[in-house]
Amino acid sequence: MYRFNKVQDSDGIWRFELDGINLLIDGYVIKDEKHFIKNPQKAIAYFNLSGHLYGIANAIKTSTTVEDFYDILLQQYHIFKKKTA
Repeated sequence: MYRFNKVQDSDGIWRFELDGINLLIDGYVIKDEKHFIKNPQKAIAYFNLSGHLYGIANAIKTSTTVEDFYDILLQQYHIFKKKTA
């Protein structure tokens, strides 16, 4: 299980953060050491790189866990970071 920094906003949305990547989800349950997203289609992930905001909605390729969704955006992060270096 990743060691996310987790904070619940006043409107009930959970914000997961790890290494500059942020994920916004409605809710989750922990099962088999993974955070299963209660409403995967509404999850959003984003990162800021060199002043540019990049994000992805989970509606297209629906990941059911925060960890899987994070891994998808982490791949994108590395691609963009390599191009800006």
